[in-house]
Amino acid sequence: MHYIIFDVDGTLIDSAPVYLPALGQALNDHGYTPSPEQIQTAFGMTGWQGLAYCGVPENEFDAVMHSWEQEAYHHLERVKVYGGIVDTLRALKESGNKLGIATSRNRSQYTHGVKPLGLSEFFDAVVCSDDVADPKPAPDELFECLKRMGGTIEQAIFIGDSAYDMQCARSAGVKSGLALWGCHDPEKMQADVRLAHPSEILKMLNQ
Repeated sequence: MHYIIFDVDGTLIDSAPVYLPALGQALNDHGYTPSPEQIQTAFGMTGWQGLAYCGVPENEFDAVMHSWEQEAYHHLERVKVYGGIVDTLRALKESGNKLGIATSRNRSQYTHGVKPLGLSEFFDAVVCSDDVADPKPAPDELFECLKRMGGTIEQAIFIGDSAYDMQCARSAGVKSGLALWGCHDPEKMQADVRLAHPSEILKMLNQ
């Protein structure tokens, strides 16, 4: 049995076309003008980390976050599950593996922005950034997810698309898989395994 833990945005779902413009719009509406590169980098962080990275002071986090979420939720129908994800998750479960999620979204953002996409049935544990004291890139989310599923570090692999995901896996001592289908600047990433398509997860486990 393997314990396969997934990031959400850029790994399971293609949310960047909705959430990146929404973040830019929210920042602009509140008087901030970060570069496109800053917005792209911020997207791989928790919401609070991303806003701070874009220059938003802590006392304005709630207002900007609310604007960001509302703008994104208006276009939630445009967020798509990546091709091959559902078939891969189903095959992994049918093979007796346990699946988990470790996401930079908080619980509310997961409930409103991810649950409606219909993937929850595949997962044995979902750990959000506000479930732990130190979210990604710290290892806490992976440790908590494994604890909830009853798995060990040696049995686990963490699949994500961002530098924060890869750093989280290294910090936890967990094998990392880079989801190239959602990765921005993959040449800058360090990972144990590089995956071009979700189906390659199955091949990797069978090797």
